[in-house]
Amino acid sequence: MKHILFSLIIFSPLVSSQQLKPIENNELAHILGTMNILFESEGFPAVRVIKSSEKIMECNGSFQSCPYSRLFISYMMGDLGETPLLYELPKSKGWKLVASDTLNGELFITLETTLDQANISKESRSKWRSKTYRVKVVADQGVSLITQ
Repeated sequence: MKHILFSLIIFSPLVSSQQLKPIENNELAHILGTMNILFESEGFPAVRVIKSSEKIMECNGSFQSCPYSRLFISYMMGDLGETPLLYELPKSKGWKLVASDTLNGELFITLETTLDQANISKESRSKWRSKTYRVKVVADQGVSLITQ
């Protein structure tokens, strides 16, 4: 019965399709195509921490050969007609969320640069130094970097 119903829908003259045209914005397409959401708040302000690879490629022995990742923080209060604010931390070879906590109505997000790619020699990996970033989000004030 399922197969008959499916066939009727697929071959029905009422069903039509149309080829969509791709949007001609390569940077946006790349960001959306490679993004990972590392953090998403509940409620408002709506905060998202998004990691996106700058290139799709593998490392070649040294950490310097690895592509950079971009880290974006999107902030929106949820008001009608509002345009979300977008922040970006410095590029790194990788990013991970360490912690998020709320204190007195302020949201604190701790992020760390990483070297999570494969194909990196032990010698090169030993030269890598991670950095920790802590950002603060306050309703109606936006996002600020408090430590680096």
